[in-house]
Amino acid sequence: MDETRSHARSPVVSPGYLAVLLYGWLVSLCVFSGAALADEADRRRVEISLSIFPRIVAVDEQFRQKLDLRGRVDILLVYDADEVGARQLATRLEQQNRSLGGVELVARVGRVGEGLVADTGVPSAVFVAERLTGTQLARLMRDAERERRMVFSPFPGDVERGVTVGLSVTNRVKPYFNMAALARAEVKINPLLLKMSKRYE
Repeated sequence: MDETRSHARSPVVSPGYLAVLLYGWLVSLCVFSGAALADEADRRRVEISLSIFPRIVAVDEQFRQKLDLRGRVDILLVYDADEVGARQLATRLEQQNRSLGGVELVARVGRVGEGLVADTGVPSAVFVAERLTGTQLARLMRDAERERRMVFSPFPGDVERGVTVGLSVTNRVKPYFNMAALARAEVKINPLLLKMSKRYE
């Protein structure tokens, strides 16, 4: 079957509806213990983010204009040293999200600094799979903003360092948006979700 035709018949889900579903799901999350070790805290943040991130991608108001050349949601997981770990996260992301908004989701990995473009085109969005240096993160953000793509990092402090979106973890888990990074990348997030999220101005 022609993939373009199959994609055209996929059901369209309202970004506003997705935003409400995402918020309802977020408020049900429990926060991990403050006594946890740093690496355990990072692991928990990554686990939570694997569920949150695709839902945030789906409320990008231009999400359907950012599919790959085969009409799929293409997620790039960026790593520095741990390729095996990044591939494991990519596999889990695909297993947990066979489709997004009725569109097939695929995940691939790439080492930081290698660029965003693959044979299938520019990724729909980028996930930071491990902690990066300030220089690495700045280069990644320059590339992503040039291509008008969202970058999500589960690691604390990265939103303040320029990443488009991450997590705010207090007694609730909320998306945490860098408003200047959104503007630079011209990424338009559903206003309802932005209202319910934490924002870094």
